Amino acid sequence: MNSQHNILIPYGKDQVSAHLPEPNLEDVYVPLKVNACTDLEAEIERALMQPLDTPPLSDIVHPGERVALLVDDHTRATPTAEILPPVLRQLRLGGIRDEDVTILVTHGTHRLSSEAEVRRKVGDQVYQTFRILQHRCTDEENQIYLGLTSRGTPLWVNRAVVEADRCIGIGHVGPSPYAGYSGGSKLILPGVAALDTINANHSLVALGFRRPGRVDVPCRLDIQEAGHLFEMDMTLDVVLCQDHRVSRAFAGTPDRVFREGVAFARRVYEVTCPGGLDIAITAGYPYDIDLYQAVRAVEYADAVVREGGCILLVAACPEGIGGDDFYHLMANRDKSPDDYLRDVVRRNGKVTFSVLGYCLARIQREKRLAILTDERLNDDLVAMGWNPVASLQEGIDGLLERYGPQARVGVFPMGSSTIPSVT
Repeated sequence: MNSQHNILIPYGKDQVSAHLPEPNLEDVYVPLKVNACTDLEAEIERALMQPLDTPPLSDIVHPGERVALLVDDHTRATPTAEILPPVLRQLRLGGIRDEDVTILVTHGTHRLSSEAEVRRKVGDQVYQTFRILQHRCTDEENQIYLGLTSRGTPLWVNRAVVEADRCIGIGHVGPSPYAGYSGGSKLILPGVAALDTINANHSLVALGFRRPGRVDVPCRLDIQEAGHLFEMDMTLDVVLCQDHRVSRAFAGTPDRVFREGVAFARRVYEVTCPGGLDIAITAGYPYDIDLYQAVRAVEYADAVVREGGCILLVAACPEGIGGDDFYHLMANRDKSPDDYLRDVVRRNGKVTFSVLGYCLARIQREKRLAILTDERLNDDLVAMGWNPVASLQEGIDGLLERYGPQARVGVFPMGSSTIPSVT
Protein backbone atom coordinates (compact mmCIF):
# COMPACT_ATOMS: atom_id res chain seq x y z
CA MET A 1 0.00 0.00 0.00
CA ASN A 2 1.34 3.45 -0.95
CA SER A 3 2.37 5.78 1.84
CA GLN A 4 0.51 9.06 2.03
CA HIS A 5 1.85 12.61 2.13
CA ASN A 6 -0.16 15.07 4.21
CA ILE A 7 -0.74 18.42 2.46
CA LEU A 8 -1.48 21.69 4.27
CA ILE A 9 -2.71 24.60 2.17
CA PRO A 10 -3.35 28.15 3.49
CA TYR A 11 -7.01 29.13 3.14
CA GLY A 12 -7.67 32.71 4.22
CA LYS A 13 -6.71 32.85 7.91
CA ASP A 14 -6.97 29.05 8.25
CA GLN A 15 -5.63 25.95 6.50
CA VAL A 16 -7.14 23.00 4.69
CA SER A 17 -5.51 19.58 4.62
CA ALA A 18 -5.61 16.39 2.58
CA HIS A 19 -3.41 13.41 1.83
CA LEU A 20 -1.80 12.44 -1.46
CA PRO A 21 -0.07 9.15 -2.34
CA GLU A 22 3.69 9.65 -2.17
CA PRO A 23 4.32 8.22 -5.68
CA ASN A 24 2.11 10.91 -7.19
CA LEU A 25 3.72 13.84 -5.41
CA GLU A 26 6.41 15.49 -7.53
CA ASP A 27 7.21 17.94 -4.72
CA VAL A 28 5.92 20.83 -2.61
CA TYR A 29 7.20 24.14 -3.99
CA VAL A 30 7.43 27.24 -1.80
CA PRO A 31 9.46 30.45 -1.83
CA LEU A 32 12.89 30.23 -0.27
CA LYS A 33 12.90 30.65 3.49
CA VAL A 34 14.90 33.79 4.22
CA ASN A 35 15.57 35.36 7.58
CA ALA A 36 13.62 38.38 8.72
CA CYS A 37 15.69 41.36 9.75
CA THR A 38 16.20 41.31 13.50
CA ASP A 39 15.25 45.00 13.99
CA LEU A 40 12.81 46.37 11.43
CA GLU A 41 13.07 50.02 12.47
CA ALA A 42 16.86 49.84 12.31
CA GLU A 43 16.69 48.22 8.85
CA ILE A 44 14.35 50.95 7.55
CA GLU A 45 16.52 53.70 9.05
CA ARG A 46 19.66 52.14 7.53
CA ALA A 47 18.01 52.16 4.08
CA LEU A 48 16.82 55.77 4.46
CA MET A 49 20.15 57.06 5.75
CA GLN A 50 22.32 55.11 3.28
CA PRO A 51 20.15 55.07 0.14
CA LEU A 52 20.99 54.03 -3.41
CA ASP A 53 21.74 56.99 -5.73
CA THR A 54 20.00 59.66 -3.59
CA PRO A 55 20.89 61.71 -0.53
CA PRO A 56 19.47 60.50 2.81
CA LEU A 57 15.75 61.18 3.20
CA SER A 58 16.30 63.87 5.85
CA ASP A 59 18.53 65.74 3.36
CA ILE A 60 16.07 65.46 0.45
CA VAL A 61 13.31 67.38 2.21
CA HIS A 62 13.37 70.96 3.52
CA PRO A 63 11.29 72.87 6.08
CA GLY A 64 8.01 74.17 4.68
CA GLU A 65 7.80 71.64 1.86
CA ARG A 66 4.67 69.57 1.30
CA VAL A 67 5.35 65.84 1.16
CA ALA A 68 3.20 63.16 -0.48
CA LEU A 69 3.75 59.68 0.96
CA LEU A 70 2.49 56.94 -1.37
CA VAL A 71 1.54 53.60 0.22
CA ASP A 72 -0.03 50.50 -1.33
CA ASP A 73 -3.54 49.38 -0.40
CA HIS A 74 -5.28 46.72 1.69
CA THR A 75 -4.75 44.01 -0.95
CA ARG A 76 -0.96 44.15 -0.54
CA ALA A 77 1.17 42.60 2.19
CA THR A 78 3.57 45.52 2.77
CA PRO A 79 3.70 46.06 6.58
CA THR A 80 3.18 49.80 6.14
CA ALA A 81 2.12 50.46 9.73
CA GLU A 82 5.54 49.25 10.93
CA ILE A 83 7.48 51.06 8.20
CA LEU A 84 5.88 54.50 8.55
CA PRO A 85 7.23 55.52 12.01
CA PRO A 86 10.94 55.55 11.02
CA VAL A 87 10.05 57.24 7.71
CA LEU A 88 8.13 59.96 9.52
CA ARG A 89 11.01 60.44 11.98
CA GLN A 90 13.40 61.08 9.10
CA LEU A 91 10.97 63.58 7.60
CA ARG A 92 10.79 65.42 10.93
CA LEU A 93 14.61 65.45 11.10
CA GLY A 94 14.49 67.21 7.73
CA GLY A 95 12.18 69.88 9.16
CA ILE A 96 8.89 68.57 7.79
CA ARG A 97 5.84 69.24 9.97
CA ASP A 98 3.20 66.51 10.34
CA GLU A 99 0.55 68.84 8.89
CA ASP A 100 2.60 69.15 5.66
CA VAL A 101 2.49 65.37 5.03
CA THR A 102 -0.28 63.73 3.01
CA ILE A 103 -0.49 59.95 2.91
CA LEU A 104 -2.07 58.73 -0.32
CA VAL A 105 -3.30 55.15 -0.68
CA THR A 106 -2.45 53.99 -4.22
CA HIS A 107 -5.40 51.88 -5.35
CA GLY A 108 -4.92 51.78 -9.12
CA THR A 109 -8.22 50.22 -10.25
CA HIS A 110 -8.85 48.41 -6.95
CA ARG A 111 -11.86 49.29 -4.82
CA LEU A 112 -11.31 51.88 -2.11
CA SER A 113 -10.34 50.65 1.34
CA SER A 114 -12.77 50.82 4.22
CA GLU A 115 -11.85 53.10 7.12
CA ALA A 116 -10.94 50.02 9.17
CA GLU A 117 -8.67 48.78 6.36
CA VAL A 118 -6.95 52.17 6.12
CA ARG A 119 -6.45 52.23 9.89
CA ARG A 120 -4.90 48.74 9.83
CA LYS A 121 -2.70 49.68 6.90
CA VAL A 122 -1.14 52.79 8.41
CA GLY A 123 -1.53 52.12 12.15
CA ASP A 124 -3.70 53.84 14.76
CA GLN A 125 -1.35 56.69 15.63
CA VAL A 126 -0.70 57.65 12.00
CA TYR A 127 -4.39 57.30 11.17
CA GLN A 128 -5.31 59.76 13.94
CA THR A 129 -2.52 62.24 13.20
CA PHE A 130 -2.06 62.58 9.43
CA ARG A 131 -4.11 63.60 6.43
CA ILE A 132 -4.90 60.43 4.48
CA LEU A 133 -6.40 60.33 0.98
CA GLN A 134 -7.42 57.42 -1.23
CA HIS A 135 -6.67 57.55 -4.94
CA ARG A 136 -9.68 57.30 -7.25
CA CYS A 137 -8.64 56.43 -10.78
CA THR A 138 -11.92 57.79 -12.21
CA ASP A 139 -11.66 61.23 -10.54
CA GLU A 140 -10.58 63.14 -13.64
CA GLU A 141 -11.03 66.54 -11.95
CA ASN A 142 -8.08 65.72 -9.69
CA GLN A 143 -5.63 64.43 -12.31
CA ILE A 144 -2.84 66.23 -14.14
CA TYR A 145 -1.43 65.23 -17.54
CA LEU A 146 2.34 64.74 -17.56
CA GLY A 147 3.15 63.38 -21.01
CA LEU A 148 3.09 60.35 -23.29
CA THR A 149 5.30 57.27 -23.09
CA SER A 150 6.93 55.89 -26.23
CA ARG A 151 4.36 53.06 -26.19
CA GLY A 152 1.52 55.58 -26.37
CA THR A 153 0.42 55.61 -22.72
CA PRO A 154 -0.86 59.06 -21.70
CA LEU A 155 0.15 59.70 -18.09
CA TRP A 156 -2.45 61.39 -15.88
CA VAL A 157 -1.49 61.39 -12.19
CA ASN A 158 -3.35 62.35 -9.02
CA ARG A 159 -3.12 66.10 -8.44
CA ALA A 160 -2.07 65.67 -4.80
CA VAL A 161 1.06 63.86 -5.96
CA VAL A 162 2.04 66.32 -8.69
CA GLU A 163 1.44 69.42 -6.57
CA ALA A 164 3.47 68.18 -3.60
CA ASP A 165 7.01 69.47 -3.28
CA ARG A 166 8.35 65.98 -2.53
CA CYS A 167 7.02 62.52 -3.25
CA ILE A 168 8.16 59.43 -1.32
CA GLY A 169 6.91 55.91 -2.13
CA ILE A 170 6.62 52.93 0.24
CA GLY A 171 5.96 49.46 -1.18
CA HIS A 172 7.38 46.00 -1.65
CA VAL A 173 9.09 44.00 -4.38
CA GLY A 174 7.25 40.74 -5.04
CA PRO A 175 5.77 38.67 -7.87
CA SER A 176 3.40 40.47 -10.24
CA PRO A 177 1.75 38.52 -13.06
CA TYR A 178 1.42 41.70 -15.16
CA ALA A 179 4.74 43.43 -14.53
CA GLY A 180 7.06 40.60 -13.55
CA TYR A 181 7.64 42.12 -10.13
CA SER A 182 5.99 44.88 -8.13
CA GLY A 183 7.96 47.77 -6.72
CA GLY A 184 9.66 50.88 -8.02
CA SER A 185 7.47 53.08 -10.20
CA LYS A 186 4.43 50.81 -9.88
CA LEU A 187 3.23 53.15 -7.13
CA ILE A 188 2.83 55.77 -9.88
CA LEU A 189 1.44 53.51 -12.61
CA PRO A 190 -1.02 51.98 -11.89
CA GLY A 191 -0.95 53.25 -8.28
CA VAL A 192 -1.99 56.92 -8.62
CA ALA A 193 -2.74 57.01 -12.34
CA ALA A 194 -5.98 57.68 -14.21
CA LEU A 195 -8.15 54.83 -15.45
CA ASP A 196 -7.34 55.83 -19.06
CA THR A 197 -3.63 55.64 -18.22
CA ILE A 198 -4.00 52.23 -16.57
CA ASN A 199 -6.08 50.93 -19.46
CA ALA A 200 -3.43 51.98 -21.97
CA ASN A 201 -0.63 50.40 -19.94
CA HIS A 202 -2.53 47.19 -19.18
CA SER A 203 -3.33 46.71 -22.86
CA LEU A 204 0.35 45.70 -23.11
CA VAL A 205 -0.06 42.85 -20.61
CA ALA A 206 -1.10 40.31 -23.23
CA LEU A 207 2.37 40.66 -24.80
CA GLY A 208 3.84 39.25 -21.58
CA PHE A 209 1.47 36.27 -21.32
CA ARG A 210 3.30 33.15 -20.12
CA ARG A 211 6.49 35.06 -19.28
CA PRO A 212 6.30 34.95 -15.46
CA GLY A 213 8.90 36.90 -13.51
CA ARG A 214 10.19 38.77 -16.58
CA VAL A 215 10.78 42.48 -16.09
CA ASP A 216 11.57 43.14 -19.75
CA VAL A 217 7.92 42.75 -20.78
CA PRO A 218 6.29 45.79 -22.42
CA CYS A 219 3.92 46.49 -19.51
CA ARG A 220 6.78 46.76 -17.01
CA LEU A 221 8.98 48.80 -19.37
CA ASP A 222 6.08 51.20 -19.88
CA ILE A 223 5.73 51.55 -16.09
CA GLN A 224 9.43 52.37 -15.85
CA GLU A 225 9.08 55.03 -18.52
CA ALA A 226 6.06 56.55 -16.80
CA GLY A 227 8.18 56.69 -13.66
CA HIS A 228 10.64 58.90 -15.54
CA LEU A 229 7.84 61.28 -16.56
CA PHE A 230 7.07 61.65 -12.87
CA GLU A 231 9.96 60.45 -10.71
CA MET A 232 9.50 60.03 -6.99
CA ASP A 233 12.17 61.72 -4.90
CA MET A 234 12.75 58.45 -3.07
CA THR A 235 11.29 54.96 -3.07
CA LEU A 236 11.47 52.63 -0.08
CA ASP A 237 10.71 49.03 -1.05
CA VAL A 238 10.99 45.93 1.10
CA VAL A 239 11.31 42.25 0.26
CA LEU A 240 9.23 40.00 2.50
CA CYS A 241 9.72 36.58 4.06
CA GLN A 242 7.10 33.84 3.76
CA ASP A 243 5.42 35.09 6.95
CA HIS A 244 5.25 38.66 5.56
CA ARG A 245 7.96 40.00 7.86
CA VAL A 246 10.59 42.20 6.22
CA SER A 247 13.84 40.57 5.16
CA ARG A 248 15.55 43.49 3.39
CA ALA A 249 14.79 47.16 2.75
CA PHE A 250 16.00 49.20 -0.22
CA ALA A 251 15.73 52.98 -0.56
CA GLY A 252 16.81 55.36 -3.30
CA THR A 253 15.78 56.14 -6.86
CA PRO A 254 12.84 54.03 -8.10
CA ASP A 255 14.89 52.37 -10.87
CA ARG A 256 17.84 51.48 -8.66
CA VAL A 257 15.63 50.26 -5.82
CA PHE A 258 13.64 48.11 -8.23
CA ARG A 259 16.78 46.65 -9.79
CA GLU A 260 18.37 45.77 -6.45
CA GLY A 261 15.09 44.60 -4.96
CA VAL A 262 14.34 42.28 -7.87
CA ALA A 263 17.82 40.75 -7.72
CA PHE A 264 17.15 39.80 -4.09
CA ALA A 265 13.49 38.85 -4.63
CA ARG A 266 14.32 36.44 -7.45
CA ARG A 267 16.31 34.34 -4.99
CA VAL A 268 13.24 34.18 -2.77
CA TYR A 269 10.28 33.73 -5.11
CA GLU A 270 11.61 31.90 -8.16
CA VAL A 271 11.54 28.15 -7.58
CA THR A 272 12.89 25.43 -9.87
CA CYS A 273 10.07 23.10 -10.95
CA PRO A 274 9.65 20.40 -13.58
CA GLY A 275 7.28 21.02 -16.47
CA GLY A 276 4.62 18.70 -17.82
CA LEU A 277 2.79 18.03 -14.56
CA ASP A 278 -0.67 16.49 -14.78
CA ILE A 279 -1.99 18.40 -11.78
CA ALA A 280 -1.00 21.52 -9.87
CA ILE A 281 -2.61 22.24 -6.50
CA THR A 282 -2.05 25.93 -5.85
CA ALA A 283 -3.15 28.40 -3.18
CA GLY A 284 -4.32 31.92 -3.92
CA TYR A 285 -2.80 32.90 -0.56
CA PRO A 286 -1.67 35.54 0.25
CA TYR A 287 -3.72 37.22 -2.51
CA ASP A 288 -6.99 35.37 -1.93
CA ILE A 289 -9.24 38.24 -0.86
CA ASP A 290 -11.29 37.58 -4.01
CA LEU A 291 -11.07 35.49 -7.17
CA TYR A 292 -9.77 38.39 -9.25
CA GLN A 293 -6.71 38.64 -6.99
CA ALA A 294 -6.31 34.88 -6.44
CA VAL A 295 -6.11 33.82 -10.09
CA ARG A 296 -2.52 35.01 -10.25
CA ALA A 297 -1.77 31.60 -8.70
CA VAL A 298 -3.38 29.98 -11.76
CA GLU A 299 -1.25 32.07 -14.11
CA TYR A 300 1.92 30.87 -12.35
CA ALA A 301 0.80 27.21 -12.13
CA ASP A 302 -0.01 27.31 -15.86
CA ALA A 303 3.74 27.24 -16.52
CA VAL A 304 4.17 23.73 -15.09
CA VAL A 305 0.95 21.93 -16.12
CA ARG A 306 0.77 20.09 -19.43
CA GLU A 307 -1.96 20.65 -21.98
CA GLY A 308 -4.95 18.62 -20.88
CA GLY A 309 -3.87 18.75 -17.23
CA CYS A 310 -5.64 20.46 -14.34
CA ILE A 311 -4.99 23.37 -12.00
CA LEU A 312 -6.80 23.16 -8.65
CA LEU A 313 -6.99 26.60 -7.05
CA VAL A 314 -7.53 26.82 -3.28
CA ALA A 315 -8.71 30.32 -2.34
CA ALA A 316 -10.98 31.57 0.45
CA CYS A 317 -12.24 34.63 -1.52
CA PRO A 318 -14.08 36.29 1.40
CA GLU A 319 -15.02 39.17 -0.91
CA GLY A 320 -16.35 36.89 -3.63
CA ILE A 321 -15.60 37.00 -7.34
CA GLY A 322 -14.11 40.47 -7.46
CA GLY A 323 -16.95 42.61 -8.80
CA ASP A 324 -19.99 42.24 -11.03
CA ASP A 325 -18.15 43.53 -14.09
CA PHE A 326 -15.50 40.84 -13.78
CA TYR A 327 -18.13 38.14 -13.21
CA HIS A 328 -20.27 39.07 -16.22
CA LEU A 329 -17.22 39.31 -18.45
CA MET A 330 -15.99 35.84 -17.49
CA ALA A 331 -19.45 34.26 -17.43
CA ASN A 332 -19.90 34.88 -21.15
CA ARG A 333 -18.82 31.45 -22.31
CA ASP A 334 -19.16 32.43 -25.98
CA LYS A 335 -16.17 34.76 -25.74
CA SER A 336 -12.92 33.57 -27.32
CA PRO A 337 -9.42 34.86 -26.53
CA ASP A 338 -9.71 37.01 -29.66
CA ASP A 339 -12.91 38.56 -28.30
CA TYR A 340 -11.13 39.57 -25.11
CA LEU A 341 -8.31 41.14 -27.13
CA ARG A 342 -10.87 43.14 -29.09
CA ASP A 343 -12.29 44.35 -25.76
CA VAL A 344 -8.78 45.47 -24.85
CA VAL A 345 -8.31 47.37 -28.12
CA ARG A 346 -11.79 48.95 -27.93
CA ARG A 347 -11.50 49.75 -24.21
CA ASN A 348 -14.74 47.90 -23.46
CA GLY A 349 -14.86 48.20 -19.67
CA LYS A 350 -11.74 47.96 -17.52
CA VAL A 351 -8.88 46.67 -19.63
CA THR A 352 -7.45 44.88 -16.59
CA PHE A 353 -10.52 42.59 -16.59
CA SER A 354 -10.34 41.95 -20.33
CA VAL A 355 -6.64 41.12 -20.15
CA LEU A 356 -7.26 38.66 -17.34
CA GLY A 357 -10.17 37.26 -19.38
CA TYR A 358 -7.80 36.73 -22.29
CA CYS A 359 -5.23 34.93 -20.12
CA LEU A 360 -7.84 32.71 -18.46
CA ALA A 361 -9.57 31.95 -21.76
CA ARG A 362 -6.24 30.81 -23.20
CA ILE A 363 -5.60 28.60 -20.17
CA GLN A 364 -9.17 27.22 -20.08
CA ARG A 365 -8.92 26.14 -23.72
CA GLU A 366 -5.94 23.94 -22.88
CA LYS A 367 -6.42 22.92 -19.24
CA ARG A 368 -9.08 22.12 -16.69
CA LEU A 369 -9.61 24.63 -13.87
CA ALA A 370 -10.93 23.35 -10.54
CA ILE A 371 -11.45 25.41 -7.40
CA LEU A 372 -12.01 25.04 -3.68
CA THR A 373 -13.61 28.15 -2.20
CA ASP A 374 -16.74 29.36 -0.42
CA GLU A 375 -19.52 27.07 -1.67
CA ARG A 376 -21.84 30.07 -1.98
CA LEU A 377 -19.80 31.10 -5.04
CA ASN A 378 -20.14 27.74 -6.79
CA ASP A 379 -22.99 28.62 -9.18
CA ASP A 380 -21.17 31.75 -10.33
CA LEU A 381 -17.93 29.81 -10.72
CA VAL A 382 -19.58 27.12 -12.87
CA ALA A 383 -20.94 29.89 -15.09
CA MET A 384 -17.36 31.19 -15.42
CA GLY A 385 -16.01 27.80 -16.50
CA TRP A 386 -14.62 26.58 -13.19
CA ASN A 387 -15.18 23.15 -11.61
CA PRO A 388 -15.84 23.57 -7.86
CA VAL A 389 -14.91 20.82 -5.40
CA ALA A 390 -16.45 20.30 -1.96
CA SER A 391 -13.16 19.68 -0.14
CA LEU A 392 -9.46 19.48 -0.88
CA GLN A 393 -9.51 15.73 -0.37
CA GLU A 394 -12.47 15.27 -2.71
CA GLY A 395 -10.71 17.40 -5.31
CA ILE A 396 -7.49 15.39 -5.10
CA ASP A 397 -9.27 12.02 -5.16
CA GLY A 398 -11.34 13.05 -8.19
CA LEU A 399 -8.31 14.28 -10.09
CA LEU A 400 -6.29 11.13 -9.37
CA GLU A 401 -9.22 9.07 -10.62
CA ARG A 402 -9.38 11.25 -13.73
CA TYR A 403 -5.65 11.27 -14.54
CA GLY A 404 -4.74 7.79 -13.37
CA PRO A 405 -2.38 6.18 -10.86
CA GLN A 406 0.73 7.60 -12.54
CA ALA A 407 -0.46 11.22 -12.38
CA ARG A 408 2.29 13.69 -11.46
CA VAL A 409 1.19 16.32 -8.93
CA GLY A 410 2.90 19.52 -7.81
CA VAL A 411 1.76 21.43 -4.71
CA PHE A 412 2.16 25.21 -4.34
CA PRO A 413 1.02 26.31 -0.84
CA MET A 414 1.89 29.94 -1.64
CA GLY A 415 0.94 29.85 -5.29
CA SER A 416 0.33 33.57 -5.70
CA SER A 417 3.91 34.32 -4.73
CA THR A 418 5.74 31.34 -6.22
CA ILE A 419 7.16 31.84 -9.71
CA PRO A 420 8.04 28.49 -11.31
CA SER A 421 11.38 28.33 -13.09
CA VAL A 422 10.65 25.38 -15.35
CA THR A 423 13.34 22.80 -15.99
